[in-house]
Amino acid sequence: MSEPYLRRANEGDVDLLFRWANDNTVRENAFNTQSIAYDDHVKWFAHKLTSDDSAIYIYCQEDMPLGQARVDVDGDCGMISYSIDGRYRLQGHGGRLLALLEAAVLSDTPHVKLLTGQVKKTNIASQNKFEQLKYERTEKEGYFEYAKVLQTLSAPYGIANNPNGGGNPPNK
Repeated sequence: MSEPYLRRANEGDVDLLFRWANDNTVRENAFNTQSIAYDDHVKWFAHKLTSDDSAIYIYCQEDMPLGQARVDVDGDCGMISYSIDGRYRLQGHGGRLLALLEAAVLSDTPHVKLLTGQVKKTNIASQNKFEQLKYERTEKEGYFEYAKVLQTLSAPYGIANNPNGGGNPPNK
């Protein structure tokens, strides 16, 4: 089996990301638990794809999309949002996705020095993933905030096999 990798999202991913965004577990773990209307999603997605302050990645293995991650950048800080397709949860993909995301951020947005993520206290799986990757946890009202200062990282989970860098798919 090939190593997982990240690729940048493109216009063709709009429906896939809409389906993932409205997954019941994703909505439960989101701070806004309301379902997302398709027209609103399409507008949001088009804006994020063209924004200099956001990057959306699709986490793949053997060209099969397994999850997504987004980084919204404010100065030298990037806020992480991610999810794994329900069929692939509890298989270690969340940690691999986050590790690949760190490398992609270093490659694609080298001015970002700090990654953060906000996780509801009820979302134990995501808490565990951030903690396994050595993010510092701060308790807030109703959630935990995780933060990690980025440094030059060794190539985790197949990045070394990706000649195009962290956020691009491997050459085939």
